[in-house]
Amino acid sequence: MELFPTFPDSSQVWIYGANRYFTDQEEALVQQAMNEFTEDWAAHGADLRATSAILFKNFIVIVADENVAKPSGCSIDSSVRFIKEIGSKLKIDFFNRLYLLIEKDGELKRVHFSDLSSHSDWNVFNPLVKTLGEMKLNWIIPVSESDLV
Repeated sequence: MELFPTFPDSSQVWIYGANRYFTDQEEALVQQAMNEFTEDWAAHGADLRATSAILFKNFIVIVADENVAKPSGCSIDSSVRFIKEIGSKLKIDFFNRLYLLIEKDGELKRVHFSDLSSHSDWNVFNPLVKTLGEMKLNWIIPVSESDLV
């Protein structure tokens, strides 16, 4: 499955990892809210070309095509506020960076940052990617090859 195939690799991405998995009902509600948000998202009055997705029942990913309009500080702040509102409503923390999601053979596990090195044969969802191109190449990487340990 190709991620966001209609967006160029230069598109900016924001990835928010939840501290727990979404239920099916929460996932549907959040995706609907995200669709509405990205449809109306603007920077200094210019509409942004943006989209979003929920991946692995854990991550909210927002993508903005900077070739159309570059997100401003104010527009980025509005997206952070929006994510915080979702978190508050659903009692989900999207801003605790001490826990990371790792994967091995289709199994997902949440581990504390300090325990990451003891899972060197697993893959980690790299929270440091900033563009869609980076996400496609380096979002899921071996723990042993990450800059996180």
